[in-house]
Amino acid sequence: MFVINEHGNIMNKGETMKLKRGNTETGILKKALEAFKKTTNLNTTIRQSLYGRDAEFEVLLNDKKLKFAVEVKENVTRTLIGTFYHQRLLSIQHADTVIITRYINPQIADLMKEDDIPFIDTAGNAYINKPPLFIFVKGNKIPEKDHVKPPARAFRPAGLQVIFALLTNKDLENVTYREIARKADVALGTVDRVMRDLRQMGYLIEMGKRGRRLTDKFNLFIRWVNAYPEELRPKKLIGRYRADTFDWWKQADIEKFQAYWGGEIAATMLTKYIKPEKITIYTRQPLGELMLKHKIRKDPKGNIEIYEVFWEFEYPWKHKNIAPPILIYADLLATGDTRNIETADIIYEQAIDRFIGKD
Repeated sequence: MFVINEHGNIMNKGETMKLKRGNTETGILKKALEAFKKTTNLNTTIRQSLYGRDAEFEVLLNDKKLKFAVEVKENVTRTLIGTFYHQRLLSIQHADTVIITRYINPQIADLMKEDDIPFIDTAGNAYINKPPLFIFVKGNKIPEKDHVKPPARAFRPAGLQVIFALLTNKDLENVTYREIARKADVALGTVDRVMRDLRQMGYLIEMGKRGRRLTDKFNLFIRWVNAYPEELRPKKLIGRYRADTFDWWKQADIEKFQAYWGGEIAATMLTKYIKPEKITIYTRQPLGELMLKHKIRKDPKGNIEIYEVFWEFEYPWKHKNIAPPILIYADLLATGDTRNIETADIIYEQAIDRFIGKD
């Protein structure tokens, strides 16, 4: 295996192995380790893991060796923090997992500390709370040359629409590209480019006469959930609003506008687990009549968010006025709120796991 020591040097021991996703992760690990060493002056080692993790991180403190599993992420968002929390609930993520990434801004650092998620970045920011070791550093800037590159086309707005359609329509990968384009509400050429990307990333397998198969759907789902709030949702925002009363939504008939409840309202209807604070609507038609009836007015700080529908299909379940469960899940995780994340876990188990699952 290889070992990266506290000096950032790679040392071969026996058969050389590569990290799961290649040189990018190795570079992040090296830079993060160098920055951590400079910030803390602690002796540290990162080893390639043989047990399904990206690597293992060790800190030597007063002759005591503290060990962590490592998960390497190029970028960490509020949604990803929610994902980590969810994976802990599912026992997918090891309790002592340190996230190693390019950069954690001060706001995300505070959230990760609040949720007790250890992290180290390449700028020297870090949070670890494993007695007797406590480290919390935030505010260090990352060099301009190390800023995160734009995501692959498949995880840009139009590509995310295609992936959403594939994940919410069983066997859609086997129909014509024209039909996929129609359901995803994108241009035909976009489908061709995205399907090519998915093949290159290992999420789509061509099986000749047996057609195509979407594979590793769980990780594709997680990547979609993380990218959606950053890449696609802002582009579909129609506006933010506020009503005179909060409970107006209980009497609202949005189905006649070809609209759907998302986020906390949808989650409340499905689980009865939370008391909603924000109202999310996805719509195909103008909602002027609805807004007039319920005295809804434009407010940039309002608790009502209205988005344009970005799909052209009906999800196959009985809740005709509720958005597909994957979208509700993504909305909830994007809030970073612990109660919403717990609710997302319920929705995952009830409506998503049997279609996504581990394959």
